[in-house]
Amino acid sequence: MRKVAFFSALVFVLMSSAVAFAGPAPQKVIDLANSQLAALGMDAEVVKAVNAQNAEGKTMKEIKKIDNRWIDDQGTGGTPALMPGLMSNDCAKQLYNLMEQNAFITEIFVTDNQGANVCQTGPTSDYWQGDEDKFTKVFNKGVLVADPKDDEGKTISQVSVPVVDGQTHVGTMTIGVDVDLVP
Repeated sequence: MRKVAFFSALVFVLMSSAVAFAGPAPQKVIDLANSQLAALGMDAEVVKAVNAQNAEGKTMKEIKKIDNRWIDDQGTGGTPALMPGLMSNDCAKQLYNLMEQNAFITEIFVTDNQGANVCQTGPTSDYWQGDEDKFTKVFNKGVLVADPKDDEGKTISQVSVPVVDGQTHVGTMTIGVDVDLVP
């Protein structure tokens, strides 16, 4: 029964999500985004964490206050106080597992329904992603495959997919993909 529910949810995501292309990503990355990576947005541990954060009911004012502190801490060379927790919670542990299972994944971060970080495997420049394409073009819309960029000698394309609970988009997941390692 779980396999049927998972398959149904995957079909829903693929059928209801229009792919938005920010640039010339290789076809193999686009294909991966629409299949295997879209399915990661239905991971039970990730969905559970996103739903829990959504239930907290943070206001945008609270989120932006955290975001400003996050950015200020990095500006002074420090680590945002909240970041270590977001990199070690149960959701982050699951993200590390997903990375171990997929050698082409370089990073993952997950947001709630307002674009605030829920969990992550590496530092992000800000806490609130809600004003960026990786959130605005993905939440309630579909999959986004960004232009590949050089990152320390690797060609990385960020792929953003909806986090889906049943047929409801509850957040987003952004996945760094090493283009050269995609089979």
